[in-house]
Amino acid sequence: MWVDIKGFEDTYKISDFGEVFSKDRMCVDSLGRKRFRKGQKINPDIAPNGYYRVTFAKNGKKVQKYLHRLLAEYFIPNPLNLPHVNHKDGNKLNCALDNLEWVTAQENTIHAYKHGLINHVCGKNHPNYGKFGGESKRAKAVKGTNVTTGEVRTYTSIIETKADGFLPSEVSRSVKYGSIHHGFVFESI
Repeated sequence: MWVDIKGFEDTYKISDFGEVFSKDRMCVDSLGRKRFRKGQKINPDIAPNGYYRVTFAKNGKKVQKYLHRLLAEYFIPNPLNLPHVNHKDGNKLNCALDNLEWVTAQENTIHAYKHGLINHVCGKNHPNYGKFGGESKRAKAVKGTNVTTGEVRTYTSIIETKADGFLPSEVSRSVKYGSIHHGFVFESI
Protein backbone atom coordinates (compact mmCIF):
# COMPACT_ATOMS: atom_id res chain seq x y z
CA MET A 1 0.00 0.00 0.00
CA TRP A 2 1.33 3.43 -0.97
CA VAL A 3 0.68 6.69 0.86
CA ASP A 4 1.63 10.25 -0.07
CA ILE A 5 3.94 11.94 2.42
CA LYS A 6 2.40 14.99 4.12
CA GLY A 7 3.95 18.21 2.93
CA PHE A 8 5.34 16.39 -0.13
CA GLU A 9 2.09 15.01 -1.62
CA ASP A 10 3.03 15.95 -5.21
CA THR A 11 6.56 14.64 -4.93
CA TYR A 12 7.04 11.62 -2.63
CA LYS A 13 5.22 8.47 -1.50
CA ILE A 14 6.01 5.67 0.96
CA SER A 15 5.00 1.99 1.04
CA ASP A 16 4.19 -0.17 4.04
CA PHE A 17 7.39 -2.12 3.21
CA GLY A 18 9.49 0.98 3.89
CA GLU A 19 10.19 1.94 0.29
CA VAL A 20 10.19 5.64 -0.56
CA PHE A 21 9.72 6.81 -4.14
CA SER A 22 9.70 10.19 -5.80
CA LYS A 23 6.84 10.68 -8.27
CA ASP A 24 6.95 11.57 -11.95
CA ARG A 25 6.66 15.34 -12.10
CA MET A 26 7.35 18.52 -14.01
CA CYS A 27 10.06 20.74 -12.52
CA VAL A 28 11.37 24.17 -13.34
CA ASP A 29 15.16 24.39 -13.59
CA SER A 30 17.36 27.35 -12.63
CA LEU A 31 16.86 28.94 -16.06
CA GLY A 32 13.06 28.77 -15.80
CA ARG A 33 12.60 25.87 -18.23
CA LYS A 34 10.09 23.14 -17.50
CA ARG A 35 11.64 19.68 -17.26
CA PHE A 36 10.10 16.25 -16.78
CA ARG A 37 11.59 14.25 -13.92
CA LYS A 38 10.93 10.56 -13.77
CA GLY A 39 10.17 9.15 -10.31
CA GLN A 40 12.73 6.89 -8.70
CA LYS A 41 13.40 4.96 -5.52
CA ILE A 42 14.90 7.06 -2.73
CA ASN A 43 17.54 5.09 -0.86
CA PRO A 44 17.83 5.94 2.84
CA ASP A 45 21.20 6.64 4.41
CA ILE A 46 22.23 5.77 7.95
CA ALA A 47 22.29 8.76 10.29
CA PRO A 48 25.11 9.14 12.86
CA ASN A 49 22.77 7.80 15.56
CA GLY A 50 22.29 4.55 13.60
CA TYR A 51 18.76 5.03 12.21
CA TYR A 52 17.72 4.98 8.54
CA ARG A 53 17.10 8.51 7.32
CA VAL A 54 15.45 9.77 4.12
CA THR A 55 16.13 13.18 2.58
CA PHE A 56 13.32 15.03 0.79
CA ALA A 57 13.67 18.20 -1.29
CA LYS A 58 11.04 20.85 -1.88
CA ASN A 59 11.53 24.33 -3.33
CA GLY A 60 15.30 23.96 -3.06
CA LYS A 61 15.23 23.08 0.64
CA LYS A 62 16.10 19.66 2.06
CA VAL A 63 14.23 17.97 4.89
CA GLN A 64 15.40 14.78 6.58
CA LYS A 65 13.08 12.31 8.29
CA TYR A 66 13.67 8.98 9.99
CA LEU A 67 12.28 6.02 8.06
CA HIS A 68 10.95 4.17 11.15
CA ARG A 69 9.11 7.31 12.22
CA LEU A 70 7.51 7.76 8.77
CA LEU A 71 6.37 4.13 8.73
CA ALA A 72 4.84 4.44 12.19
CA GLU A 73 3.08 7.72 11.36
CA TYR A 74 1.46 6.36 8.20
CA PHE A 75 0.86 2.68 8.94
CA ILE A 76 0.66 2.10 12.73
CA PRO A 77 -2.33 3.53 14.59
CA ASN A 78 -1.51 5.78 17.55
CA PRO A 79 -4.81 6.30 19.41
CA LEU A 80 -3.06 7.34 22.66
CA ASN A 81 -0.94 9.92 20.82
CA LEU A 82 2.32 8.44 22.14
CA PRO A 83 5.47 10.39 21.20
CA HIS A 84 8.13 7.72 20.50
CA VAL A 85 8.57 4.83 18.07
CA ASN A 86 10.30 1.76 19.53
CA HIS A 87 12.10 -1.04 17.67
CA LYS A 88 10.87 -4.16 19.49
CA ASP A 89 13.98 -6.21 18.67
CA GLY A 90 16.36 -3.32 19.45
CA ASN A 91 17.76 -3.28 15.90
CA LYS A 92 17.61 0.32 14.63
CA LEU A 93 17.87 -0.87 11.02
CA ASN A 94 14.89 -3.26 11.21
CA CYS A 95 12.01 -1.07 10.06
CA ALA A 96 9.46 -3.84 9.48
CA LEU A 97 6.00 -2.75 10.63
CA ASP A 98 5.67 -5.72 13.00
CA ASN A 99 8.90 -4.58 14.70
CA LEU A 100 7.71 -1.02 15.40
CA GLU A 101 5.41 0.24 18.15
CA TRP A 102 4.34 3.55 19.68
CA VAL A 103 5.61 4.06 23.26
CA THR A 104 6.17 6.75 25.87
CA ALA A 105 9.65 8.13 26.51
CA GLN A 106 9.83 6.14 29.75
CA GLU A 107 8.81 2.87 28.06
CA ASN A 108 11.41 3.47 25.34
CA THR A 109 14.18 4.02 27.90
CA ILE A 110 13.18 0.98 29.99
CA HIS A 111 13.16 -1.17 26.83
CA ALA A 112 16.66 0.07 25.95
CA TYR A 113 18.02 -0.82 29.40
CA LYS A 114 16.35 -4.24 29.46
CA HIS A 115 17.78 -5.18 26.08
CA GLY A 116 21.28 -3.83 26.78
CA LEU A 117 21.04 -1.00 24.24
CA ILE A 118 22.21 1.53 26.84
CA ASN A 119 25.38 0.76 28.73
CA HIS A 120 25.21 3.12 31.70
CA VAL A 121 27.97 2.36 34.19
CA CYS A 122 27.33 3.55 37.73
CA GLY A 123 28.05 2.66 41.34
CA LYS A 124 30.78 0.10 42.09
CA ASN A 125 31.24 -0.66 38.38
CA HIS A 126 32.23 2.94 37.55
CA PRO A 127 36.01 3.34 37.01
CA ASN A 128 36.14 6.32 39.40
CA TYR A 129 34.14 4.63 42.18
CA GLY A 130 35.80 5.35 45.54
CA LYS A 131 38.49 7.56 44.03
CA PHE A 132 38.79 11.09 45.33
CA GLY A 133 41.24 13.92 44.83
CA GLY A 134 44.50 12.89 43.21
CA GLU A 135 43.36 9.27 42.78
CA SER A 136 40.66 10.29 40.30
CA LYS A 137 41.64 9.95 36.64
CA ARG A 138 40.22 13.45 36.02
CA ALA A 139 42.37 15.07 38.75
CA LYS A 140 44.52 18.01 37.65
CA ALA A 141 47.71 18.68 39.59
CA VAL A 142 48.28 22.36 40.37
CA LYS A 143 51.04 24.52 41.81
CA GLY A 144 50.25 27.67 43.80
CA THR A 145 52.78 30.46 44.18
CA ASN A 146 52.34 33.22 46.78
CA VAL A 147 52.74 36.53 44.93
CA THR A 148 54.25 38.27 47.99
CA THR A 149 56.59 35.71 49.57
CA GLY A 150 57.21 33.37 46.63
CA GLU A 151 56.09 30.36 48.71
CA VAL A 152 55.21 27.40 46.46
CA ARG A 153 52.58 24.78 47.31
CA THR A 154 51.84 21.77 45.12
CA TYR A 155 48.64 19.72 45.06
CA THR A 156 47.77 16.49 43.22
CA SER A 157 44.27 17.83 42.47
CA ILE A 158 42.36 21.09 42.64
CA ILE A 159 39.99 19.66 45.26
CA GLU A 160 42.94 19.15 47.66
CA THR A 161 43.52 22.93 47.77
CA LYS A 162 40.33 23.11 49.83
CA ALA A 163 42.24 21.76 52.89
CA ASP A 164 44.37 24.94 52.89
CA GLY A 165 41.32 27.23 52.70
CA PHE A 166 41.20 27.77 48.93
CA LEU A 167 37.98 27.55 46.91
CA PRO A 168 38.33 24.96 44.10
CA SER A 169 36.31 27.11 41.70
CA GLU A 170 38.63 30.08 42.31
CA VAL A 171 41.72 27.88 41.98
CA SER A 172 40.38 26.65 38.65
CA ARG A 173 39.77 30.24 37.56
CA SER A 174 43.31 31.18 38.61
CA VAL A 175 44.72 28.28 36.55
CA LYS A 176 42.69 29.31 33.53
CA TYR A 177 43.02 33.12 33.66
CA GLY A 178 45.99 33.77 35.96
CA SER A 179 43.94 35.56 38.61
CA ILE A 180 45.02 35.80 42.25
CA HIS A 181 43.16 33.86 44.98
CA HIS A 182 44.06 34.43 48.64
CA GLY A 183 47.43 35.82 47.54
CA PHE A 184 48.31 32.82 45.34
CA VAL A 185 48.50 32.38 41.59
CA PHE A 186 47.86 28.79 40.46
CA GLU A 187 49.07 26.94 37.40
CA SER A 188 48.77 23.39 36.06
CA ILE A 189 51.71 21.06 36.47
